[in-house]
Amino acid sequence: MARKLKVATAQFAVNSDVDKNFSVIRKQIKKAAEQRADIVHFSECCLSGYGGFDFEEFKPEKEKQINESISKIQKLAKQYKIWVIFGTHFFVGEIEKPFNSLFVINNNGEIEHRYDKRLLAEIDFDWYSAGTEPGIFYLNGIKCGLLICHEWRYPELYRQYYKLGVELLFQSWYDGNYTEEEYQSEGKNLGEVIPGFVRGNAANNKLWISASNTSKKQSSFPAFIAQPDGRVLGKLKRNIAGILISEIDFDKEYIDLSSHIRDELINMEY
Repeated sequence: MARKLKVATAQFAVNSDVDKNFSVIRKQIKKAAEQRADIVHFSECCLSGYGGFDFEEFKPEKEKQINESISKIQKLAKQYKIWVIFGTHFFVGEIEKPFNSLFVINNNGEIEHRYDKRLLAEIDFDWYSAGTEPGIFYLNGIKCGLLICHEWRYPELYRQYYKLGVELLFQSWYDGNYTEEEYQSEGKNLGEVIPGFVRGNAANNKLWISASNTSKKQSSFPAFIAQPDGRVLGKLKRNIAGILISEIDFDKEYIDLSSHIRDELINMEY
């Protein structure tokens, strides 16, 4: 049996309005399903907006909106028979600060997994609690992993997923909403550095990587898919909402120049 998946990597201009964000998510789920995608992948905090950038406080009425929208996304996944990965902050129990999470909804509308961002940027500590566990789930027999934004800076996480046998990694960013001045001074450089680093980690760890980002102007880079040889299979245009459809064949062989020594180095102490 062929080991193939059709992945829809989505982007749109995330903001503080949960209802508006959900409206775009709904439309892009429908569009991905119409193109027979197995899964649609959204950006970091695409439902809730990002604390400290899109809003300045957590409000109870917003948390109600978020929970209601999660249920609606579950229903959409079941209706369209498609898996959905989306980002939102999420309060658990009595914690003071929410997790920055990725929800994985299967095509029966069930919550398959929730991944909580583990390695936070310095500014994140004012807003979020840190997760502790890697995010793993299976999609049609393919082992998949999850990362969020700032975690791109740590090659150890990509190597961890390689060691765990992951073949497809979904990584979500909120790397946008820059002013023109901020984009020229910082965002433009990140738009080169981040995709390059992700591509390198794809090649170094035999990973397919779906990279989803907000398209809110100015965004640093558009959504893209990196192959296990580090090449870009496809990408969208920066600052423009859309979905990227990628057909992935996991049995196709790609050049892997570190295969002869990688496993010997995994447990190297330094």
